[in-house]
Amino acid sequence: VIQFHQKYPQIILNVVDTTDDAALSALSAQQCNFAIVTGPFEQTQFQADPLFYSRYSVIMNQQHPLANKRHITFADLDGQTIVSKGRAYSCFRNMIDKYVLGLNRKIHILVETTDESVIRDLLIKNKAIYLGYDYMNTLWSHPEVISRPLVDSGHEGNTIYLLSNSQLRMTEVNRCFHEFLLAWIAS
Repeated sequence: VIQFHQKYPQIILNVVDTTDDAALSALSAQQCNFAIVTGPFEQTQFQADPLFYSRYSVIMNQQHPLANKRHITFADLDGQTIVSKGRAYSCFRNMIDKYVLGLNRKIHILVETTDESVIRDLLIKNKAIYLGYDYMNTLWSHPEVISRPLVDSGHEGNTIYLLSNSQLRMTEVNRCFHEFLLAWIAS
């Protein structure tokens, strides 16, 4: 955000954190210019630029019993208490439905929230583990919090895409943001 503002001080960047489904709906309804989402999505309506591949990550207190493992599997989640952004996010819902609940593993979801301060507090107090993406690991930097990759056969992460509505002509402001973001990710 700072680097974009320094390069384009005349452009006010308006960023809203929401679910993939809400972002795709807003993009379709022309209520936003871009959406950063995980796949899959309707290919014909959107122009998609892959930004990066992000692996699933389990973030926890260093005193948590799973902290001694080099990596975590879906089987390790059996019986665990987790906190996450939640089932409203399709990538989380699909992962939990298929690899945890679909295999009759039991997890206790303490809370679903997008409030990182709530998540961080629960991690520090060792009340739950967080399931997310490795690109988010820097948000949780705290001496008592560690990250482990969630490694399991077949589904270990997702590609993150920058989408725009292919039905709309890109404005100069949109082009600036699009080019900046792709160059910034590539650097």
